[in-house]
Amino acid sequence: MAIEERDELRDLLIRIDERVRSIQEEIGEINGDRSCQTHSEKIRSLERAVWGSCAVLGAVAARVAYGVLK
Repeated sequence: MAIEERDELRDLLIRIDERVRSIQEEIGEINGDRSCQTHSEKIRSLERAVWGSCAVLGAVAARVAYGVLK
């Protein structure tokens, strides 16, 4: 790959990175404007329930594995 091609690709990647960053900022602004406290609380509750279920399932699996190996 020639030096000119590398420079062109680097410039292209920089432009893509800048564009992606600006899109992420715009999405963040949109999400900030559209956030709803009730939905946020429901989502947090669901996340806690899912992580709690995963923790319980992991504990049960560990206990079963311990029982099998004992």
